[in-house]
Amino acid sequence: MNEDRIAPMTPLDQMLAQDSLQMLKAAVPYFPADAQRVFALYAKMMELSHTIAMFSGGPAELMMMSEESGTSQPLDILQQLRTYAGESQKEMIDQILFAFHALEILQMPKEPADPLG
Repeated sequence: MNEDRIAPMTPLDQMLAQDSLQMLKAAVPYFPADAQRVFALYAKMMELSHTIAMFSGGPAELMMMSEESGTSQPLDILQQLRTYAGESQKEMIDQILFAFHALEILQMPKEPADPLG
């Protein structure tokens, strides 16, 4: 991950985030080198445990994570993915978005020319 930018948390990470784990992960770089590995692994294992518990809850639990609209359009998904992309990925997504918009313009119904005007 690029050190110059801080990516926002994904919706899944927001659902799984626990203040205590976030604080632990923020503190890991300040631990002695041999302890960093242990605490980083502990934090990730706790996240995995929380994820497993959340997905074990059945369809009702999973519906909380899905988009509220129920139907996501490809352009909406690309815009969301762009938020977390690096520069080269953003350029690629921008090209795809441009192509989608160009196709939309080409598919617009043409209005007949006004013969009187």
